[in-house]
Amino acid sequence: MDADADRYEAWYTRKLWSLLPAIYRAEDSKDVDRVGPLQELVGRIGVEAAIVRRSIDRLWEDQMIETCDDWVVDYIGDLLGTNMVPSLDGRERRADVGKTIYYRRRKGTVALLEELASDVTGWTVRVVEFFRRLARARYGLDVPLGLPVPLPDPRAELQRAQGLFGVRTRTGVGGLADLRDAHGANLTNTAFDEYFHTVDVRRGRGATGWYDIPRLGVFAWRLHSLGVSGVTAVQSAACANQYTFDPTGRDIQLFARQQPASFDDWVSPEEHEVPGPISADLLSAHFGDLYGFNSLFVRRKVGPLPDDYADVPANEVKPDPRAPVGRFFIDPVRGRTVAPAGVDDGPFLVDYHYGFTSEIGAGPYDRRALGSAADGQPAPVADIQGGGDRLQTALTGLGPTATVTIDDSRTYDRVADVAGITAVTLRSKNFERPLIRPDVSAWVLTGDPGAVLTLDGVFLSGCDLVVRGEFDRVFLRCCTLDPGRWDTAHNQPATAVDGAPLTPAKLRIEGVVRELIVDRSILGPIGLDVGALVESLTAHDTVIQAVEPGVGAIALTTGETRLVRCSVLGSARLHRVDASECILSGDVQVDDRQHGCLRFSAWIAGSRVPRQYECAKLASGTALFASREFGVAVYAQVLDTAGAQVLEGAEDGSELGAFARERRAPKERSLLIKYREYLPLGLEPVLVHVT
Repeated sequence: MDADADRYEAWYTRKLWSLLPAIYRAEDSKDVDRVGPLQELVGRIGVEAAIVRRSIDRLWEDQMIETCDDWVVDYIGDLLGTNMVPSLDGRERRADVGKTIYYRRRKGTVALLEELASDVTGWTVRVVEFFRRLARARYGLDVPLGLPVPLPDPRAELQRAQGLFGVRTRTGVGGLADLRDAHGANLTNTAFDEYFHTVDVRRGRGATGWYDIPRLGVFAWRLHSLGVSGVTAVQSAACANQYTFDPTGRDIQLFARQQPASFDDWVSPEEHEVPGPISADLLSAHFGDLYGFNSLFVRRKVGPLPDDYADVPANEVKPDPRAPVGRFFIDPVRGRTVAPAGVDDGPFLVDYHYGFTSEIGAGPYDRRALGSAADGQPAPVADIQGGGDRLQTALTGLGPTATVTIDDSRTYDRVADVAGITAVTLRSKNFERPLIRPDVSAWVLTGDPGAVLTLDGVFLSGCDLVVRGEFDRVFLRCCTLDPGRWDTAHNQPATAVDGAPLTPAKLRIEGVVRELIVDRSILGPIGLDVGALVESLTAHDTVIQAVEPGVGAIALTTGETRLVRCSVLGSARLHRVDASECILSGDVQVDDRQHGCLRFSAWIAGSRVPRQYECAKLASGTALFASREFGVAVYAQVLDTAGAQVLEGAEDGSELGAFARERRAPKERSLLIKYREYLPLGLEPVLVHVT
């Protein structure tokens, strides 16, 4: 962004310079195109004058926490006596100061503790007072228990408000568990547990020391629940009556939509309102809350035209496969629609939510980076939607400069090679996640000297992306080149439900690329063909994975590589490397170790790397990730057992790797610090990671 967008600096510099006598201005420099020392001094004074002018213009705005500049937040917090936590980011600090008086008026209440945790961390949080879940004998001052009254009797609501019986299991407070409700029994040891437990006096950490008088359970859902709409469902080749919600043909766990926070009265989230995985029991119990324009939805093909789809009403979808009515049911664990054998209601378009650790890769989120200028869109601009072969039609005959924008989240199964590129941008519309799943093995993009290629929000599966010719810059932002899935038992790519192989989508360089930039993306292997050249590779907040045995995640034997907050799942062969806050989980061989550096990173013993600074050397075979399978919610997420050197090894105390931007460890530390101010006396928080 332009630091002098209001032009104050230039105006004051010219104004002050014009006020000086002409003789001094003439003597300052004999070269009219060269700035002399006096003019340089006046320019610096003009910069300071511009700062004073901006401060005067913003005096009114700086009196309010909602509109003040970032530097004013600490001063307002000091006036209120707020305990400013240094590890909070700008949004969190502003919310902390802005709600200080609000927090103090509600100090010690469960609702305040949940809202405070949500404001500080951005996670969905439910607080449970574990002393209320202790099995105990009732005494004379207790409210008489009586017998549970079934709904809709008004007395049942009174019993629920008094906490005398569980909502689902109807288990009496402090008493024996009623096991007749299967879903209620499955909620044991969760934030929605209705049973009562014997005391546990161990230290409150993780899954131990919960049920004790001073313990307060803070259940946190840390995964993002990302919603996509109008996705092309994939029909199973083995069972024609089944369709997967995932457009690549994978079985994935469906997630519930994260409910927006209330700005008036905080309400503790219910089971179907947290951004967690949907179980079959949960879908059956809260089908009306989850199906529809909420967490998941289905549309059926009803006509010959590509857009002839109609909404499937809730009464045609079974909340349970055993239900007597409905045409098909939804299996949320596998992410499928399942109809009775021999029945095919598809094709379908589906809306659903999936879980992921961070907003990287192609996804239905805001891809615009705060503080960065928007990239231009080379003319002419073409917008396409509808899926099928419409992307191929738009790419056929594409000129040297053009922009193609995909406006929906359908699947596009045809592409065309593009040659003679000068400046081409292929992007998806913001908040959309279209899938390019062509029936070819390679998609070739060829550039003329000085060309610029930008891929923004592109999701490519089952096909290599081949870059030929000569490019000044190739920019991949928020893209996913499907890393694929490998069947180790048969030593071949695994297959999707429709029989298509889940082949890794490689980024193959067959020409000359002076600058390759990857930002917030998920990629398969990056490699060079013989005679190809990448002068510079820069990757930020990116996962790069190789699943095929014997294939490296990165193979760049020329040029310089700079990795910042990246997770490399696989081996790497590099000419020269600079890495910061990265996880290099495979064998890394660097040719030029005299240049470059690893800082605040983790690498595997036996690798040949340049000098290190504050790095962690890990043993070969160390378990680092919760899952290496793309499509799983915890894909590439660092294990909680990975150790402090990985979980808190970044420069700011965050975890290493592509998800350092989530700042999980600093958020947890900040939350515990803030809780010291607002917890009731004698209570100790136990932070529980639900996701």
